[in-house]
Amino acid sequence: MNLKSNLLFISTFLFILMAGCDGSIFDSNKDVQIRIQNSSEYTLENIRVSFPDEEVSYGTLDPAQGSDYRKVNKAYRYAYIESEIDGEKAILQPIDYVGEDFLDEGKYTYQLFVYGESGQSEPMRYYLGLELKKN
Repeated sequence: MNLKSNLLFISTFLFILMAGCDGSIFDSNKDVQIRIQNSSEYTLENIRVSFPDEEVSYGTLDPAQGSDYRKVNKAYRYAYIESEIDGEKAILQPIDYVGEDFLDEGKYTYQLFVYGESGQSEPMRYYLGLELKKN
């Protein structure tokens, strides 16, 4: 076989091989949808969640209110989340994602809790906690 026919054979073989794939090896996190549930007594304003490939804004949620689902490219069981409560920042800051796997396809809820502390001369400081629920 000459070079031209070898290239044609290899190209045809690769095309058939790729056509037979369902894409799951290339898209490890197909149709993952995340919503936020405010499980605190505070109104959470300007909620932003940083996923590995994107940042998604969830707006403002009153106590016990949930957001709509948002499709994301990739997500872990927790994320960096930033919000405001009474003009003060509230943050959930993951240390790292070592050993974490991406979530499988499906619908999930990041259920948010708020922890507050204040010093004698300092304003209230808020921290977010998260529990993942698969819906």
